[in-house]
Amino acid sequence: MSSREIVSLQIGHYSNFVGTHWWNIQESSFLYSPSKAQQKEKEVDHDVLWREGSTLKNEVTFTPRLVAVDLKGSLNTLKQEGILYETNQQEDIKWRGDITLHQSSPATKNAYLSELEKEEQALSGEKGKMTDSLEVKDDEDMKETSSRSGKEEQHWDSHVVFGKPFHILDDAVKVWSDYLRVHLHPKTIQIIEEYHHLNTLHPFDIYGAGLKAAEDFETKMALEDKIHYFCEECDNLQGFHVLVDTHDGFGGVGAQILQHIADEYSSKSVMTFGFTPSSLPDDTPVKRANRILNSALSYQKCFSQSSLFFPLSLANSLWKTLGDFAEFPHLDYKLLDYHTSAILAATLDTASLPYRTVNPIHLCDITNNFQTLGKKIGSLSTTLPIHIDTESNFLDMVQDCGDRRPWLSLTPHCTNLSTPFMQSVVVRGLPERTPKSPRGIYSSCRSVNDILQVYLTENFNSCLNAGSILKSPCHVGMPFPHIFRKNVNKSGFISTTERPRFQGVDTVPVMTSMQSSPDTAQLLSTLYTEAKKLNIRKHTRYLETGLEEDEYQEILQDIADLQKCYLPKCDMG
Repeated sequence: MSSREIVSLQIGHYSNFVGTHWWNIQESSFLYSPSKAQQKEKEVDHDVLWREGSTLKNEVTFTPRLVAVDLKGSLNTLKQEGILYETNQQEDIKWRGDITLHQSSPATKNAYLSELEKEEQALSGEKGKMTDSLEVKDDEDMKETSSRSGKEEQHWDSHVVFGKPFHILDDAVKVWSDYLRVHLHPKTIQIIEEYHHLNTLHPFDIYGAGLKAAEDFETKMALEDKIHYFCEECDNLQGFHVLVDTHDGFGGVGAQILQHIADEYSSKSVMTFGFTPSSLPDDTPVKRANRILNSALSYQKCFSQSSLFFPLSLANSLWKTLGDFAEFPHLDYKLLDYHTSAILAATLDTASLPYRTVNPIHLCDITNNFQTLGKKIGSLSTTLPIHIDTESNFLDMVQDCGDRRPWLSLTPHCTNLSTPFMQSVVVRGLPERTPKSPRGIYSSCRSVNDILQVYLTENFNSCLNAGSILKSPCHVGMPFPHIFRKNVNKSGFISTTERPRFQGVDTVPVMTSMQSSPDTAQLLSTLYTEAKKLNIRKHTRYLETGLEEDEYQEILQDIADLQKCYLPKCDMG
């Protein structure tokens, strides 16, 4: 087992959307063939986020080290306990009287999940042989997808291209489990039973509702037991990933969990990612006010109880109204949770690579450097995919950018145009094409790493830079949504020839920048300004769940104080 384990927590429906894509992306890079694995250089240590176990039949499993929290009715076809430990034994009923059986119709799996189920059934005969020699390595997915015959029924959202199923799931995905391709441990999912997903009569829409739900004795004990279970099996736990919805009641659940981690695992690093979906009910002043209040309360708890906190959304502004939305030159995405969460997941998978590689870098190496002088909030930017065509190289892309930044910010209200205090840049999936005739400051560059280091030194010479290069691209095959424009080929490079109609993109090169930036002051300033305009005494639901007026004013002051950490000394007054 790895000595640098991280326990992940996904708190909220949208966070589970992001997390599901993230686990799918990672699993797509696993190698299950020992012979193929030996031929590939291992870059990523999957044991950091995944755990090896065994079923009741002694079958080897590899599942995320994860606790996922959601509401009742949010799982659709997924069983809360998963299927890895099913015994297929029916309960022995001792009652000898009359029995009335009430049976509801099970939820129907979409075409993609049905295809996965058929694939597993086809491989079940060989499963014993495979698990004896299972070796999970980094790179491309080596599992063969069984092709369907021409006589097989075609689904409305499915096509077969070159023997491979091509699914369009935009209308089929209702919840995050509708595209989950990995198996989960029985202790992973925690359901909050008091609230039902999408119930407008009893909504889970305010921070205080989450606090109360997480304070429930049974829920509290169950959550702490699950966290303890995954932490105790680690050899050397380095910290936690916390993905949390900050716009609704899950912010309160996240606050309680972060407090528990701070109390019980105070020596461990906690990197928290706070998400706001790009599409939210926003048609009344009350809903807009709730979003601002929930964000203020959640942000304050996240940055105070985490080592480092990254607010993330594809909406560039969050407070008065949602929008404008991030525009990527080579993506055509819809404002669906299924689409927007995929972009965030590909970004997180790339940005987190420095402390997930086989190199001995720890999560605390990132968090300790970023949080100097009280700077507890970071920003995250991405280039998805990197703008490189089939004939050009990384140097061409860097020089074409000129004074422009090569990435786009995913942290609302942060343009990331200012020179950061510190940044961690990751470039993955680029071939080592030697520049034909490098000139000027790049004249001595012979590799992608050389080019990156020179670029960072010349363009960000007043900040602390860390650059990482990985050969392995980001895997965006099914069930990643089809959001790439037709000029992106199946390997993620820009091409003059359009992809065939029913051919997807398998891999893409990605570049991310994780920053501690002066632009964070704008995020905190706008949040403080809008939250201060709201009279908390008029929002009685918050007061009824225990929030006091003095406490709210203290929270606003914490936000104002943190803002000062990002201002030049001359502006701090």
